[in-house]
Amino acid sequence: MNYTVVWFWALLMAPMSVLAHSPIEGIDSLYNGVLHPLFVPAHLLLLIALGLFIGQRGSNENQLAIFVFLGAILVGLTVAWFDVGLQLESALLVVAAVLGLMIASKLALAPTWCALIAATAGLLLGIDSAQESLTGKEKLASLFGTTVGIYLLFLYAMVFGEYFNKRHWQQIGLRIIGSWVAASGLLVLALSFVSRPPL
Repeated sequence: MNYTVVWFWALLMAPMSVLAHSPIEGIDSLYNGVLHPLFVPAHLLLLIALGLFIGQRGSNENQLAIFVFLGAILVGLTVAWFDVGLQLESALLVVAAVLGLMIASKLALAPTWCALIAATAGLLLGIDSAQESLTGKEKLASLFGTTVGIYLLFLYAMVFGEYFNKRHWQQIGLRIIGSWVAASGLLVLALSFVSRPPL
């Protein structure tokens, strides 16, 4: 008997309280920040899409985009520090879906355009990374950890995209992943619009 399936369904049945961007109980604020991008699906989808997008075009040709992305994250997290209360999940999903389509079509762009896309993604990710229940030093540690987590996930996806872009069959695989990212983003967007109450 496959116990993994049993555990999976048991965890799905377990009732839990859910808060948007809430920290994981029992671990340090810094580690909460590092793990935060992994537990927010829109963030994870966008990071995978952006990393594959830059990797597909070559990291050496897009050094500007890599550094601009880090700068944009820092600006976004500075905005998040003041907790302006912006809900950017739909914007994150739109950018992820567009990037997925660009990966699937292997659209050629100048490095300046890649840097602009990276800046937009970094800014959105940073602003949307505030964790509501944290304050003071805990919030600062969490935002620092989030910077590390976001950048590491981006770099891993970028290295994956560049490494598997050498042979023709690998390029097809990357384009398939891009189409899955686009489909996932569009499906979640469609479901979020359907589930909203009428005005």
